[in-house]
Amino acid sequence: MKKIMVLGAGQYQVPIIEQAKKMGLFTIAVSPDGDYPGLKIADKIYNLDVRDEEKILETAEAEGIEGIITDQTDIAVRTVAYVAEKMGLSGIGYECSKLFTDKYLMRKKTRELGLATIEYRMVSTLEEAIDFFCFLQTKAIIKPVDNQGSRGVFLIDSREELRRRFAEAKKFSGTGQVIIERHITGPEYEVDSILVDYREKTLMYADTDLYDIPNVFASRTRLFPSAADKNTIEKLLELNHRIITGFGLKQGLTHSEYIQDESSGEIFLIEAAARGGGSFISSHIAELQSGINTSEFLVRTAMGQISEIPEFETGRCHCGYVTFYLPRGIVTDVSSIETIKALPFVVKHTLDDIYEGMKTESFSDKSARHVVIAFASSREELDERIEEIRDKLTIETITDQGIKGPIWE
Repeated sequence: MKKIMVLGAGQYQVPIIEQAKKMGLFTIAVSPDGDYPGLKIADKIYNLDVRDEEKILETAEAEGIEGIITDQTDIAVRTVAYVAEKMGLSGIGYECSKLFTDKYLMRKKTRELGLATIEYRMVSTLEEAIDFFCFLQTKAIIKPVDNQGSRGVFLIDSREELRRRFAEAKKFSGTGQVIIERHITGPEYEVDSILVDYREKTLMYADTDLYDIPNVFASRTRLFPSAADKNTIEKLLELNHRIITGFGLKQGLTHSEYIQDESSGEIFLIEAAARGGGSFISSHIAELQSGINTSEFLVRTAMGQISEIPEFETGRCHCGYVTFYLPRGIVTDVSSIETIKALPFVVKHTLDDIYEGMKTESFSDKSARHVVIAFASSREELDERIEEIRDKLTIETITDQGIKGPIWE
């Protein structure tokens, strides 16, 4: 039986583990020890740090794997590329993986390609950060160069705020490096692509709507396809094509986020990832939009079995996700969850993670969000269905300020 190694075993890696098993492959899940659902279904598990390239290479060689894969997470992308390259397996190449997991290299390469790039500087000290902030003479964003999930990302509007936040941002960087860049406001978009043998094709694209919560850089909704005007979509997809192909990506799925400057109309890359989108964008929304079983595509790609981009139709329906946070406290009533799960237009969710007696904490990044994926025949109908979800999902949490419901805005 052929063996495939899956890095990560959380709920977003479960679809590829299940698909690999369905295809008759012996699945080896690698993840830190914990209550991760993928560890319960894989044929064999190793409790390792998915960023430990040498240890995982040693394990992969001992197991004699014939493919290695991850999805919906950036943390394991470099390790997958490293092991595949060292073992001569199907992969994207280690140097290419760096471009998609290091925000400084990402910005640098985009500029080298002659594309409009947000003004930025990589810094390692507070003094360097203050110097560039003063040069910008406007609000800035600071972020670790090598993390995901919006951890350690802050909006800076003064030197005092920069002094207060810099050490925290740096703490989330494995290399101790931080990017500081000009803050731009305007509509945000997502573009997802599919690649085979360096050939890129747009899979889908969306409008992104962020929470109006200070320093919570997370999307409230992502709605597919985007409702932007034709000219904007054309510029967006052309830019995405030039970035993905210019970065030299060979194969797999991509998930890239963009912002359009409301004053100039220029579209800038926020970040690009050499994997499918999280929150079930890769495994569920992509199939709703294109008809492609993307989990099967990724597994076959990792096993070296794909030579052509599958046939598909972009924008087969209107769909997307709506997310919410729970306030800090103790959950006391989850009865409405069953109502949402029973809605015929809800196709996936993370509601089973919520239970009576659950203790909820303060949040500052994407990891605490809960997700509901829905579909419709039009954007108007999708908006109505999202409102129905918001109206009917009345989870109650006892907080210091009394009983509160989900946080949607």
